Amino acid sequence: MIWFDIVFSFLVALFWLKWFLKKDKYEKEPERLVFLAFFAGMLATIPCVLLESFLGLRDQKSTAVLQNLFLSFLWVGVVEEFFKYLAVRLTVYRSKEFNEVMDGMVYMVSAALGFAASENVGYMLGFGYAAGFPRAILSYLAHISFSAILGFYMGKSKIEGQKNLIWAGFALAISLHWLYNSFLVAGTARSSGTFLLFGLTVWVFGLVLTLILVKKAQSVSPFRTAHILPRRLTQQCPACQKTVPTKALVCHHCGESVPQDDEEVTLKA
Repeated sequence: MIWFDIVFSFLVALFWLKWFLKKDKYEKEPERLVFLAFFAGMLATIPCVLLESFLGLRDQKSTAVLQNLFLSFLWVGVVEEFFKYLAVRLTVYRSKEFNEVMDGMVYMVSAALGFAASENVGYMLGFGYAAGFPRAILSYLAHISFSAILGFYMGKSKIEGQKNLIWAGFALAISLHWLYNSFLVAGTARSSGTFLLFGLTVWVFGLVLTLILVKKAQSVSPFRTAHILPRRLTQQCPACQKTVPTKALVCHHCGESVPQDDEEVTLKA
């Protein structure tokens, strides 16, 4: 049933989204922007399908020679990673909430999961439930890792003003996407355990690299200090309810003034 395909695909996407959002430890992103990126990622499947069909990328047979398979999946990686990037670039990228490297990872993963959910519905409608269940782990986590890696460099590019960094993100995301798809399809088509092992190795490498970059993004967060201070040295901003140092005059989250205790004002006088 189509409703089962849709509900299953989106519940899986929301499960993985909730898992990844927990890694945004120091300044949570507004849900409206997270789901805006998610919805934009869903829409990104439309130009991808049209462009891949136009280029004949979806007409490749599993019996095609390896050279053709690998070339086709290179272009699939380029097309899909570009449109997932565009889903974030044209929506939440300019928001003032996009103010740390981790935000690039959060929003790109949100878009990737919207994309993965829509893609999974198509696979389940075309190939049945048997296609949807393994993809709930393999494909979703692959999309998370490809886009999170690109999102890390997208965040660094914006926050540090180094525009060329985005190309490093594209190179890594597209390469991993290309190799993962190529090895798994070639391995399945030719019943080759070697190719399948190569594909799973790429998949694991992408996830490990993603978790490493998450730690790196957390370590450079400008909001980290307020969260590692002892509780007695922090307070809540009355405007946005986020944690700030006790002696902060202005909230670094929302920019509003933070009132000081009378005792603190007297001491400063």
